[in-house]
Amino acid sequence: MYNISMARERKTTDKKIFIIGDVHGEYHGFAAALISSKLMSPELKWTGKKNILVQIGDIIDRGYYPMQIDKLLDVLQTEAKKAGGKVVRLVGNHELEILKKNYSITSLPYFQIESFRNKLIRQITDGTLQVAYAAKGYLITHAGICNNLYEIFKKELPRITPSTLAAHINEIFKKAVAEDNYNHPIFNISFMRGGDSKYGGIFWEDLRSLIENYKEVPFNQILGHTRIMENFRTKDGKITAIDIGLLKVLEGEYSYPVINKDKKLTFKKVA
Repeated sequence: MYNISMARERKTTDKKIFIIGDVHGEYHGFAAALISSKLMSPELKWTGKKNILVQIGDIIDRGYYPMQIDKLLDVLQTEAKKAGGKVVRLVGNHELEILKKNYSITSLPYFQIESFRNKLIRQITDGTLQVAYAAKGYLITHAGICNNLYEIFKKELPRITPSTLAAHINEIFKKAVAEDNYNHPIFNISFMRGGDSKYGGIFWEDLRSLIENYKEVPFNQILGHTRIMENFRTKDGKITAIDIGLLKVLEGEYSYPVINKDKKLTFKKVA
């Protein structure tokens, strides 16, 4: 399993990776960002060639057009695959709570919730949706991995790289959904987010807690989840937080990270 994962990671060396944070129903800002990045045409067709788009989860709630975003991502994911590129779709905490049938936090109309949940389960089962992605030495999850969670993974895995860890996390998640059992620590909700755990998992960790408790994690992470005013990187570059809100696209202030062929991360502003 691990050799396959590492082989997949090596195949990304000649591609750029574009990462878009939490969308929350902001269809127009999302589309504008994709067009500006040249991943999509104004006609809503994939133009990213063999490059990779990673959307970090939380496409639903708050904004008015979550279903349009979902359908757009469906189309782009199919078209990118045909072109030799890839659209990676991650699950955020808002999608997770739908899976857990905790409908109290969603703004989806009641008549849409069950059909959306059933679609989430189908996509997770067939691999269309996942919760972790690794490439070029970076691990991308919705809310990040702190020391506490990393220590748990060290007991579960004989060898940890971003790639082997992403594969492991995705297996844990897929099994949890199949069994409807969300007891693994990746699902913990931290005190700062109203939960009963000191440290949150990959869906619910708060950025402030993560920054205070990540130094033993030996690789670079990119994450969203905690809304911030502008993109943020720790001084050592190990944490890159990008949930600045897609409304900033329409205000002319949105930028997104791109991991280039040389593994260097830069931010590109939406023109």
